[in-house]
Amino acid sequence: MRPLVIPALVTVMLSLLLVARPATSQAPRALDEACDESVRALSDYLRIDTSNPPGNETAACLFFKQRLDGAGIACHIEGSVAGRGNLWAVLKGSDPSLGALVLLSHSDVVPADARFWSHPPFGGEIADGQIYGRGAVDMKGIGIAQLEAFIALARAKVPLKRDVVLMLVADEEMG
Repeated sequence: MRPLVIPALVTVMLSLLLVARPATSQAPRALDEACDESVRALSDYLRIDTSNPPGNETAACLFFKQRLDGAGIACHIEGSVAGRGNLWAVLKGSDPSLGALVLLSHSDVVPADARFWSHPPFGGEIADGQIYGRGAVDMKGIGIAQLEAFIALARAKVPLKRDVVLMLVADEEMG
């Protein structure tokens, strides 16, 4: 049974895969594989404790960097304070006069008290058709949807008119 995935994740992935991929008999299989990989990525991302305070968003940036590196996409990580990293990557468009499309999410989450969770808040467990973890809805699920869509665009070599920028930022929850 395939876990239920946050609707935004499915919407973004489907939209970009349909635009980026030609219709073939392999398309349904490729879509299933992409969805399965996205579910695994979200589960892994939810295991990274980025509770703010203290944040530890650099760990989230390194997770994104590993996925981007695997797709051959360069990215940058910077932070104003140790452990509070921000990441960005750019897919260049053909017309620099156009504004960029920015896919923006934050990697920090509010603290979670495990006593009030049916599954460990940083377990990234998949059970009963659900993915459990702090940030699954706000905002790690959206972050993975954007990351996977960004990678799909790059892999499909979609000709872009404007730049597409992926940004993962720190410290939305506290300041």
